[in-house]
Amino acid sequence: MNKIRPIVSSVTSFDVAKLAGVSRSAVSRAFTPGASISDKTRKKVKRAAFELGYSVNLLARGLNKQRTDLVGMIASGMSNPYRSEQIDALAKRLVHEGFRPMLFCIDEGMNESQLLSILLNYQVSGVVITSDAPPAEICEECARMHVPLALVDRLDDLPFVDRINGDNRKGGRMAAESLIAAGRRNLIAVKPQKVGYSGRARIAAFVERAHEASIEAKVLGVVASEYNGGMEAADYIVSRRHEKLGIFCPSDTLALGLLDALRSQHGVAIPEEMSLIGYDDIPQASWAFAELTTIKQSVEEFAKVTVDVLKARINEPDAAPKNQIVSVNLVLRKTV
Repeated sequence: MNKIRPIVSSVTSFDVAKLAGVSRSAVSRAFTPGASISDKTRKKVKRAAFELGYSVNLLARGLNKQRTDLVGMIASGMSNPYRSEQIDALAKRLVHEGFRPMLFCIDEGMNESQLLSILLNYQVSGVVITSDAPPAEICEECARMHVPLALVDRLDDLPFVDRINGDNRKGGRMAAESLIAAGRRNLIAVKPQKVGYSGRARIAAFVERAHEASIEAKVLGVVASEYNGGMEAADYIVSRRHEKLGIFCPSDTLALGLLDALRSQHGVAIPEEMSLIGYDDIPQASWAFAELTTIKQSVEEFAKVTVDVLKARINEPDAAPKNQIVSVNLVLRKTV
């Protein structure tokens, strides 16, 4: 039977070094990702640390380095499947690269000064902000305090701040081209009232490509967002069901709401009567009830590019700002 180790709060790296028979610097290297140390020595140190109940004081280590290995992740709309996938992939990538992510889920009522105080007091190595929801003031203050900052799916133009976006123009144009190739000559893009930068860019590119083909593309505004916005759009679209419409939604959740309403409430056959394309390729888009054709942007690729950009900014804080574009591709299923 394994013995239960008592928790000893006063154990230090000196104690671990003594038990393991190594130097204190070897203990430090054993707990530092990527540090030069043999596997044999690392295992000796980890075994001694386990026996003593020792853990690294990351905050104290950060104070000695003038920064910690913590990275703040600021996000909103976590109920959106794509956003939660994106944050999950980003957190895993940060851990893989030796960082320790701290997630802040914010809404419009959150105290901005409180959030900034937390980030700065923890002396984070950097901050990643996703989506349009976090106020621009947070971005500006991080930039002013010279905290390395990466903006994902945002348009803010700030000094020494890097941006990572999907190729929204390519995705929007690709959606239009797919619908046109399917023989659709009456196109509609559904636009929620609270649409973010990425959604606006996708719709603009969709309309642009349609006009290049001398095809009219109507932008249908809806009040609600995501799934409910798609449900709301159904009434208007059904009124034109005999026009062989081609419909584009700038997110899969919006498209799934529309798809559900058209089929269950109005008996519309898709793709026989009309075609529908979403965006993001969330897991639900591939489920049997939907088989939604969509534009895919890889959350893993987004995470890799974002962390690479953030690491480069940490190492070269005065480098020129980067604007990285992550490619997208069409996933053809059964709604076109």
